[in-house]
Amino acid sequence: MTMRLPRLFLVGAPKCGTTSLAAWLGAHPGVFMSTPKEPGFFAPDVASSRRAHRLHDYGALFRRAGETQVLAEASTSYLRSRIAVARILTAVPGARFVVCLRNPIDMAPSVHGQLLRTGREPIADFETAWHTQAARKRAPTPRRDDHNPADLQYAEMCRLGAQVEAFLAVAPRTRVRFVFLDDLKADPAAIYRETLAFAGLPDDGRRDFPVFNARRTPRSPRFAQASHRASATLRLLGIGAGTGLGTMLNRWNETPVDPAAAAPGPGLARLLRDTFHDDILRLARATGRNLDHWLEEHPAT
Repeated sequence: MTMRLPRLFLVGAPKCGTTSLAAWLGAHPGVFMSTPKEPGFFAPDVASSRRAHRLHDYGALFRRAGETQVLAEASTSYLRSRIAVARILTAVPGARFVVCLRNPIDMAPSVHGQLLRTGREPIADFETAWHTQAARKRAPTPRRDDHNPADLQYAEMCRLGAQVEAFLAVAPRTRVRFVFLDDLKADPAAIYRETLAFAGLPDDGRRDFPVFNARRTPRSPRFAQASHRASATLRLLGIGAGTGLGTMLNRWNETPVDPAAAAPGPGLARLLRDTFHDDILRLARATGRNLDHWLEEHPAT
């Protein structure tokens, strides 16, 4: 049997609506979305957890796809990887890319919240974690299969302008679609239909667009860290999902986050605007989108 590889890649960025869009697309009868949705295969330089290390194993993630289905995956590490796009285009010359984007001023605390929730960030307070970046860069913790310490460099993680510029230096612009979280929230049905058309798929009439991977925080960060390490150990041993008890306990340990309450204070918000100002202008030029409103004072969401 000839190995089939995906031709539709949702490449990030993290916490920009990729999970929701991937879930909606994955429910379309004409799409086969990989499980897990983020195998990270093409980004060994940055991916926190790769579910396949050989092309054969990566291809096996799609072996159950129907003959006419569009194969897809959604590894959010690909956008910031220095090598992923070239590796993808070598393996799949006709690949098409969806790039989800949001204001980095909002993205940075959201990424911190995700890493805290999944046990990879031990510092619960975002402002403290932000000011720890330099020290962490000078003395990074060892990289493991389940964790890349570079993920804790929030300024670098969220410089989407630089990442998109590098991405477009390799990927053909005609095969790249940008999706802004602002638009995804305002009119998810339109974004969904436009993405289907970009992938060459018909509208399936979907009218329900639930939000996936909304921001949550752990009641006990220590429990989240222990759970993450345990899950990573099981994966290394080749042990997959079991009873679902771990998922249930993790859900119990999580509580929703009020975006208004979690918004950075005025001083930190000003620092974030200053940090990302030039990069936002770079992103605007790269995408052809006016993003001046991102630099205005506003609450994080």
